[in-house]
Amino acid sequence: MKKIAIASGILLAVTAAANVQAHPENEGYATTTAETVWRTGFGDCWRHGFWKEDNAIKGCDGYKEPVAAAAPAPKPAPAPAPTVKNMLVSETHIVYFDYDSSEVKSVAEITAYVSSLTRLKSISLSGHTDKFGANDYNMALSRKRVNAVAEALTAGGVNPNLILTDYSGEANPVKTCETDTKACLAENRRVEVTINGVKQVKQ
Repeated sequence: MKKIAIASGILLAVTAAANVQAHPENEGYATTTAETVWRTGFGDCWRHGFWKEDNAIKGCDGYKEPVAAAAPAPKPAPAPAPTVKNMLVSETHIVYFDYDSSEVKSVAEITAYVSSLTRLKSISLSGHTDKFGANDYNMALSRKRVNAVAEALTAGGVNPNLILTDYSGEANPVKTCETDTKACLAENRRVEVTINGVKQVKQ
């Protein structure tokens, strides 16, 4: 009788083992014919020898809930586009001259500024000299200086119809000296260039 019982137990174990198989959805575990994970008498999931941690399934030992990916940070709102406004502007430049000369050295800085404007309204030129020489002579020299600057600006692309001229000889000095010398009074030998126009300004 004992031999029959042992043989029957072996047969049942073999039959049970035959019903345990691996299933793609439960890789790493032994499964029944019903495709469920086989469990031991203690309720533990029956692992194969090739089981790995990433085979762990919910309800079995070693399973870890997946961590939800953090939501991507919202994109910052685009900066508002700057508004552009046309504004009236006025700027004065000075052209200096050597003693007793009406030769213009350069007006490049002035023509560059004029080119930066949206629209040029006018350019006012005012000619001056130092105190040396007769008044009539200085008046004529200040006029020559103004005309020379006007010609240089026109050659640089400025509309001559927008150029206004004035001259006053030695009457309006900007520099006085205790000892009047040609070097000290050099700032009086000048043409003041006042530019009026419209410029685009970002706000």
